[in-house]
Amino acid sequence: MAVADEVAKRAVVSKQSNNGASAAPSHFAGTNGQLAGKDGQVELQRLRLMLLIRRFEERTYQEYATPRVLPDGTKEMKIGGFLHLYSGQEAIAAGTAALFEKSRDYLLTGYRCHGASLALGMSTRAAMAELFGKVTGCSKGKGGSMHLFDARVGNLGGHGIVGGQLPLALGTAFAQWYKKTGGVTFCFMGDGAINQGTFNEALNLASLYKAPVIYVVENNGVAMGTQVERHSAEKDLAKRACGYDMPYRNVDGNDIDTVIAEFGKAVDRARAGEGPSYLVANTFRFRGHSMSDPLKYRSKEEAERARQRDPITLYETRLREKGLLNDEQLDSITNAVNEEVDEGIRQAEADPNPPLEARFEDALAETYPYSPK
Repeated sequence: MAVADEVAKRAVVSKQSNNGASAAPSHFAGTNGQLAGKDGQVELQRLRLMLLIRRFEERTYQEYATPRVLPDGTKEMKIGGFLHLYSGQEAIAAGTAALFEKSRDYLLTGYRCHGASLALGMSTRAAMAELFGKVTGCSKGKGGSMHLFDARVGNLGGHGIVGGQLPLALGTAFAQWYKKTGGVTFCFMGDGAINQGTFNEALNLASLYKAPVIYVVENNGVAMGTQVERHSAEKDLAKRACGYDMPYRNVDGNDIDTVIAEFGKAVDRARAGEGPSYLVANTFRFRGHSMSDPLKYRSKEEAERARQRDPITLYETRLREKGLLNDEQLDSITNAVNEEVDEGIRQAEADPNPPLEARFEDALAETYPYSPK
């Protein structure tokens, strides 16, 4: 019962809980279960959050492509390892944040984890510092792009092994059920993860245990560079869960209001003790699988059609139609987002690297080198 015991230890956090780095969390990240009001402020916060995620990813792209010049004139990459951008999928993370209760819920995701982390309140400084390998990063510079993590607000991190997070999410959900916290676990995965053995094992057990877990497929149409119709015998990915005796359905992952409504049904079911749900949020990523992906498997026409359903543009248009947004407000939000991201990058760039003597800390439970007693 180690997982259940860890859930019991978890401290209750406020809606503005810090993420562990020296920087304060974003003031507009998520709405922590807050319903929309009549003045439009909640809706504007959600738009701002999607704009923040998009801007952060755009700047991350630039920082990855721009080496740092060292005093001796040589250059080094600012961001090491792989980099998977979330651009185009913002409505899923922002919609989840609107339902997420930081005092009792959990979220686990794959390696495309920047958007979910920012949505749950991670500051741009803590996120970018982690990408830069700085000590002020959310994982002290040791996790990098694929492992943004903030357990104090329920963000149990990005996971680099495809499908590796699915049984872990079942474990946290089982602990929530066992401890009767009323919490829900959200588990994001890419469409390629449903072909892993962990998919069958986790969903089957989740249904048997009636665990309060919501499995979300962020279906951007391709597993790395392999289209759904080439990697899944069943083209409708929602039907891949038909054998697990849980609700399953497709969701428009580009429409944040639809995400909130459909995910909300699954949240209500889970909190009521009725068990798990499986949702396929159909979306489109505007960048390649990673920075090394030239996107040759998608045509220009396909990309242009996808841009017409950009989740940010869709929501912006809707708010304008409702009279909740005008040009002056949008300019103000955009400028504030740009400054927040730019300032986070400036701080992260100036922050120190982890000391060499700390390289073995937080890696293993025991001390290193390990000497058995």
